[in-house]
Amino acid sequence: MRGLCVLVLALALATTVPRVAGAGAVSGGGVSQMLSGTVNSLLACIGQSIEPKPLAEVKAQLFVDKAKLEVIAKALTGEMQSGLNRNSDSSLKMLPSHLTGSPNGQEKGDFLALDLGGTNFRVLKVTLEGNGKYSVDAGKFKVEESIMTGPGKDLFAFIAQKIKEQVPEAVDAPEPLPMGFTFSFPVEQPTLDSGTLVNWTKGFTCAGVEGQDVVAMLKKAIADEKLNIKVTALVNDTPGTMLAGAYTDPSVCAGLILGTGTNMCYMEKVAKAPKLQATSAVNKLPSVVTWNQPPHLGGHSGHIINMEWGNFGAGSSHESLPWSAYDAIVDRQSPNPGSQLFEKIISGMYLGEITRLAVTDLISKEVCFQGQAPKLFLSPGEFNTELMAFIEGSSSTSQIQERLKQHGVTDASQRDCSILKSVCTAVSTRAARVSAAGIASIARRIDRVHDCTVAVDGTVFLKYPHFSDRMTATLREMLGKNMGVRFTTASDGSGVGAALAAATVA
Repeated sequence: MRGLCVLVLALALATTVPRVAGAGAVSGGGVSQMLSGTVNSLLACIGQSIEPKPLAEVKAQLFVDKAKLEVIAKALTGEMQSGLNRNSDSSLKMLPSHLTGSPNGQEKGDFLALDLGGTNFRVLKVTLEGNGKYSVDAGKFKVEESIMTGPGKDLFAFIAQKIKEQVPEAVDAPEPLPMGFTFSFPVEQPTLDSGTLVNWTKGFTCAGVEGQDVVAMLKKAIADEKLNIKVTALVNDTPGTMLAGAYTDPSVCAGLILGTGTNMCYMEKVAKAPKLQATSAVNKLPSVVTWNQPPHLGGHSGHIINMEWGNFGAGSSHESLPWSAYDAIVDRQSPNPGSQLFEKIISGMYLGEITRLAVTDLISKEVCFQGQAPKLFLSPGEFNTELMAFIEGSSSTSQIQERLKQHGVTDASQRDCSILKSVCTAVSTRAARVSAAGIASIARRIDRVHDCTVAVDGTVFLKYPHFSDRMTATLREMLGKNMGVRFTTASDGSGVGAALAAATVA
């Protein structure tokens, strides 16, 4: 572009030389004005096309080449195996889900699901119709602050009352209705249908629940309401996503959450996981069933592992991550420095903040916004990933300018918008490529490079412009043009997935 502008400038200078005689000759003043306008326009063109050195340096910090992608994949593979060994110190928890199979799409019947993960919870009636089809009737209920901070028995009593409202046919039902329970809080899960709360998060402080089996507390509350419901499975939303995807596409062998946060699960061979072959209970989180003893002996060869991969990069694996100065600031200012480092590079909770820090760095070097930071870029969290996605997906400068005006930025120039969009693209592209490196590692481990369907949920993957395409391109770069890793959308893993978990053991 710069070369074209220079050529046009030279031609403009040649064609605007005044004729010295004859009718139609141009006066010196007219030439001067003509030249001034032409030259200024073309110099502006040249200026817009030259990438400022500080911007190039920012993009270089965020670029991840193939060699680095392979470093990430190799390190993740090592952490996975370490986490599957007994009493390991891996950054990956590699939690047993106690789910040893996945749906094939032919399951039929009515199943219930309870999804408790925040200030709202849902009760779902899921009808599996076979051939990968299902229907859902869901009720959503708000948990008031007084219940979130009150006695734990009151919380579960409230939940049971709402289950009764949503599923009145469960009162004194002749046969127990199977239910899957998604409980999105830290638990120690020794079996599929039990789990001890380690600690509350997300504003919950209910007394008398930490250290207790939450499934047992739910069962008691259900019994008090005379509901004939059997809670058969306690699940995490990531394995739930995998199950939901597998019902519509039986080739699914992994599940991915990539939204505000991130996590990954996959079907592991028990023969490759010493943790699942323990002859006695492991004496640290997570405890596991002794799979090589009766009645489990020989009962299965696979097991869905909940990786909790957001914590990859903690400890000795940190050197494998493409860590920038902006990542260091994000980590330092977070509530959990040194933890969830992989998540801090690729998830929606952090992408906007990384971008904000990079842009403020450029503003301080007077590369954009005339060296004066608008309020939008002054406070952590103000520039979020949703705004970042809009900017990157915009087809014109005017669209970006109008959106920035809604956030108090009234004087963004074309150059400002171009630089801002460039930084957004660099941050999101890095996230997509790093995410793909993780998936490549898993595809290789389970020997599914040529046939690996990943069930996905999460707004970053599903809604961020070009994100999924960049992941696929990176997988092709790493695994070869004939690689067979593909993605299928699996929404509502915490709801439908929980019901399917109940179906697998019904």
